[in-house]
Amino acid sequence: MKVKNIIILISLLTLAVSWEWPWSSSNNNDENQSTLLQLREGEYNISSEESELNWVGKNITSKIHTGTLQIQGGTISINADGIVSGSVVVDMSTINTTNLQGEWKDKLDGHLKSSDFFSVDEYPTASFTFTSKANLVKDNVIEFNGELTIKNITHPLNFTAEILETNLLLKAKSSITFDRSKYDIRYGSGSFFEDLGDNLILDDINFDVLLVAQG
Repeated sequence: MKVKNIIILISLLTLAVSWEWPWSSSNNNDENQSTLLQLREGEYNISSEESELNWVGKNITSKIHTGTLQIQGGTISINADGIVSGSVVVDMSTINTTNLQGEWKDKLDGHLKSSDFFSVDEYPTASFTFTSKANLVKDNVIEFNGELTIKNITHPLNFTAEILETNLLLKAKSSITFDRSKYDIRYGSGSFFEDLGDNLILDDINFDVLLVAQG
């Protein structure tokens, strides 16, 4: 190969290596662009049969109780700008303890439904509403501003949710913690009583939610 041709070839290779193609990831100002998901516009009805709510309560000795609640229904709306909003209603009469059986389970279920805790006869439902902070889902996670209402008392409840499916169904899950003392749930609470010792029940209640909605 002639020296002139070799010089031309080297010049072309150098140009190819240094060139940043428009579709190249190296020319992408947002490193996470490939992880951003635009949700499809529409109205979705939450399925009470397929959705789940699991709760965990603890006392000062780290003893825990676990249980479930039935989601009564709700809606999720995604507008033309990709903003997600919705509301969920929870049937408080379905409080169900899962780590106990028989008489002890029945006693705890009844106690949680009583005026010591959730006053289910007077307040048969709880609810939360939410609106996304942005219109894009990053790494399948979206942030929400929300409000939780228990016993007709409402407080802000901000959380994140992971989008699991967006095709035939809209499916998402979230882990949320709320402070029961803000909702006048006083039994065994150090926010209202002193010197409870081992009888102190922590104010924070954790619940995992799986929402399944159909468009």
